[in-house]
Amino acid sequence: MSRWTHPAVALAAVALVVSACGSAASPAPATQAPVTSPPVGGSTASPAPSMDTTPVTITVWDYYGEATPVKPALDGFQKEYPWITVKYEALDWDSMNEKFAVGVAAGAAPDVATLDMTWIPTLASNGVLEDLSTISGGMLNGAPIAEQYNPGADEAMKFDGTYVTMLFDFDAYALYYRADLFEKKGIAVPTTWDELRAAAKQLAEDTNGDGKPDTYLYQVWPDTFHYAQFLFQNGGGILTADATAAAFNSPEGVSALEFNTSFIDDGSGVYWGPDQGDQMAGFKDGTLAMFQNGPYMMGVLKSGAPEMAGMWKVATAPYSKQPGSYLGGTGLGIPVAAAHKDAAWLFVSYMLRPEQQVGVFTLAGAAPATTATLESPELTMADPYFGGDAPFGIFLEAMKTATHFPYVRSWAEIQTPTMDDAVAAVLLGQSSAKHALDAAAQETNTLLKK
Repeated sequence: MSRWTHPAVALAAVALVVSACGSAASPAPATQAPVTSPPVGGSTASPAPSMDTTPVTITVWDYYGEATPVKPALDGFQKEYPWITVKYEALDWDSMNEKFAVGVAAGAAPDVATLDMTWIPTLASNGVLEDLSTISGGMLNGAPIAEQYNPGADEAMKFDGTYVTMLFDFDAYALYYRADLFEKKGIAVPTTWDELRAAAKQLAEDTNGDGKPDTYLYQVWPDTFHYAQFLFQNGGGILTADATAAAFNSPEGVSALEFNTSFIDDGSGVYWGPDQGDQMAGFKDGTLAMFQNGPYMMGVLKSGAPEMAGMWKVATAPYSKQPGSYLGGTGLGIPVAAAHKDAAWLFVSYMLRPEQQVGVFTLAGAAPATTATLESPELTMADPYFGGDAPFGIFLEAMKTATHFPYVRSWAEIQTPTMDDAVAAVLLGQSSAKHALDAAAQETNTLLKK
């Protein structure tokens, strides 16, 4: 995932192009009229004796777009809970980011919303999200919440020891590479940073004859998401353990950014920011042959480049000192101002059942977050597009060692523009890694004191 395009939105756009994260098609607009699904009589399960069945209407805001796994589940939910009417509203990722906190403050909050996990630090720190530990009693669909997620995901859903969101889909990074070219050139799949650099150099080609590689390059992303991956793999952290000061300008942080820049310096990689256009074009014309990103990119490739089936494979991200990735994705949140929190929790619980979680993959192409779903046949079967491998297992392992962004009030400003701008400046050759990170750390420390 990147700050420019949410995975589900990107997949929705690609899906529209082929009639099934970046395309010419647009996700559902923020001004789309609400879709209200009337209650359907005949529950498939009797309510618990203590359950309040007073008729209520809950509002659900959803940023997934056309490929959403949320909207198709509404009929089933309302058959099971006929006293709950769902008012469904589709927003795009940017509109949700702008509208959610404002809606809570203005008394116009939804009862449930899909929220990017990178927003959770700011929302939770500002007291916008409801205490789900109290509502749930620590249980989800009849089992302890902690038993249904791996430890990293479980920790990411908490703020000050309390659950503030339930992870619906997750994002952690692995290595995508052109397996056909690796085989042709005799390149071994890299497992370390040194091997990754060597593979990138061997992979790149100069087809224009100007002495500069221009084909089969490694994609270098100018954002905090990808920089954080290298930072964690190098034993560094974004903030100090007590979250009171920046730590990313440590020697580990500086060398991590220098490593990321080395692909551009030696010509084996290419800077690819929002101004470079649709990366799908780069995949198809051969400009890009290796990159690191999340599981949603499997769906993007399959939908946007079906003709490349069998060319791509996925491997564990190479690392320096330890495995590592940023941990993101989509959470289901209930705002503190929600009018019907108990009914909202029933909806959240329903969406986290395996049958709904599988839809995260089959409908949106993203990675469901609960461990039982990740081990289901739909996600563990061999995938012909990726050479008969089952890549979801790689992302499941990546999630186990992934780290979420710091839960501090000022995180949104620390990430964008402070850290993003520092990373981009170094990759563009406008600053040294140490100078840019030291300046960003100074600004971060100021933001942390606000």
